[in-house]
Amino acid sequence: MATVEERERFAFTPAEAAAVLQSQREAGRSSLLLSTCNRCELYWTGDDDLAPWFGRLAQSRGAVSQRQLLRYDGLEAVRHLFIVTAGLDSQILGETEILGQVRRAYDTARAAGTTTRDMDLIFSAALAAGRRVRSETLLGRHPASVSSAAVDLMAAHWGEIGSRRAVVLGAGEAAEGVLRALNQHRASSVLLVNRRPERAQVLADAWGATSGKWEELDRHIAAADLLLVATGGARAVVSADQLARAIGARGSQDLYVMDLSVPRNVEPSAREITGIHLFDLDDLQRLCCPAAGSASAALEEAERVLQEELVRLGLNLRGKVVAPQLAELHRLGVEMAEQESAWALSRLGSLSDTDREIVRQMADRLVRRVLFPVSRNLRSD
Repeated sequence: MATVEERERFAFTPAEAAAVLQSQREAGRSSLLLSTCNRCELYWTGDDDLAPWFGRLAQSRGAVSQRQLLRYDGLEAVRHLFIVTAGLDSQILGETEILGQVRRAYDTARAAGTTTRDMDLIFSAALAAGRRVRSETLLGRHPASVSSAAVDLMAAHWGEIGSRRAVVLGAGEAAEGVLRALNQHRASSVLLVNRRPERAQVLADAWGATSGKWEELDRHIAAADLLLVATGGARAVVSADQLARAIGARGSQDLYVMDLSVPRNVEPSAREITGIHLFDLDDLQRLCCPAAGSASAALEEAERVLQEELVRLGLNLRGKVVAPQLAELHRLGVEMAEQESAWALSRLGSLSDTDREIVRQMADRLVRRVLFPVSRNLRSD
């Protein structure tokens, strides 16, 4: 796996990803860009070979060797997508966030008009496989995320974080995951800081935290025991100088800092400051995350599910006469399950990750049970 220093060169903002898809659509190509903290991948179908184009893009963003670029073709590429969506190629084995990231990348490409019928079938099948892995295997019984692993790591170092002062920067999905994990650890003093105070206030209220002003960031950091940075800046938002000043104002008390951002949003040189304990995503995997690919009963179960879904996908691709109807039916089913689970979760208040996942699985299972006979009849016809 590439290091976080290498991966951050390939982190695309939503605007950059949209520009890439726009250029592909104008060129008449089908493609999808998946850019997360752990990977940057381009998927395409058709006669055009986009590998040279992607290689030039990689070089423009600082790739120094072909070692950083991998290519999969045909069934191998489809299988890789299934493995990614199931969380088997993640820093945290079976992590829950990648499923949503793949879904958003797919939705973005569909909205940009750069997917094909085959891609619709393949990505719908990959998302279905990912949901099955989480609902039917051991990997789904203890859902994990980068955010929860980060808080677990902080707790491991402190022993107890309930009474520690935690400051969280950001207001996106990762920041909300951190707030959820802190809430589960019964952290009693949590401050959320974001450049958009109205968004910070909504999240803080939802998870029993308070919100602070970005303009007072230096003071917030100086008062913190734990600083968890989950922002989406293109460059560092917390400087080494800021952390040095914070340590100077604290006396002898150490400060633990977790940078969950790619690109990194805390200056790496802060590691040299006495009293600052800075961790990034590479540290997170090294210290507390199981290595993907290790043999286990959970992996065997997941592999079985993926193989079943790959076979099902192959049958669907062979029956492409009904593929458009099936893909649309499946998309509507996924959309319906997500809408209904979101409606229920918004009214149930604070739930554990496990409880939230059970609600999502219930909605998904109900929709699948209803749509199965319809899909079967379409295939038979």
